Amino acid sequence: MFQGFISFHSDTGHMEDSRTHSSVTAAIYAPIGEKALVSRIRQRLEDAIATGVLAPGDRLPGESALASRFRVSLVTVREALQHLRATDLIYTKQGRGGGSFVAVDSSHAHALLERRIAALSRAEITDLATYYRTIVDGVLRTISAMGLEQNLGAVRETFLRSDPSDGAEARSVQGGLDLRLAGESQSVRLVHEQIRIQNDFGALLWIGLDDPDLRNSIRTLNETMLNEMISGDTDAAIQAREEAVTISLRWLLSRRNDAQRHERENNQQNA
Repeated sequence: MFQGFISFHSDTGHMEDSRTHSSVTAAIYAPIGEKALVSRIRQRLEDAIATGVLAPGDRLPGESALASRFRVSLVTVREALQHLRATDLIYTKQGRGGGSFVAVDSSHAHALLERRIAALSRAEITDLATYYRTIVDGVLRTISAMGLEQNLGAVRETFLRSDPSDGAEARSVQGGLDLRLAGESQSVRLVHEQIRIQNDFGALLWIGLDDPDLRNSIRTLNETMLNEMISGDTDAAIQAREEAVTISLRWLLSRRNDAQRHERENNQQNA
């Protein structure tokens, strides 16, 4: 059912879907839900910009396309975009070749990310990481139960060909890998839950991929996970993946503590 859901783009090193959009970028525009629509759209796009999933100069889909993808009204989309314009995260060009584009520079994105991380509670981060682990555990065990491990050979080859040069590219590869694994489980529910958790937390969980050493460690653990799945050792694969999540979680909690300390120091200086 999900064959061809994600393919590899050899020019960028990213996993992309068959419609030429990055699978992770496409997940940003998944249906938004039914509550607090404007704030949830704004937060989702802010997170994507802050973590580099949406880079400076990237063009957002048109307002009508966004409304269709988020499954909200055009008025809701316009209100969310207006907030992003007011905070200088996007700008709009009129006429041919126009649209809404990511405007934030690296320093602005860094400040935005620091505020976002500082606002998270330790319990919230830990709970979301546990949820993330549960989904991946379900994906890998479903693949094993259905005897689909050998289908992961192509997934492994795609992953090994990726060569992310920075954290943003690595997060795109990581998100694409997670989505493709969910697709290989042939479970609509698991695909839906993987998209949901990526929108809520994925980019933040893997923010440590900005660090080259952590990026290499996570890549090695991902490769181990794929190799163990193909060889039929599901428990070892899950252990490797849980170790990757644990490493990233510790990094994020440390970053949160630093961000909160910087916020307190700035508040004291401005008092």
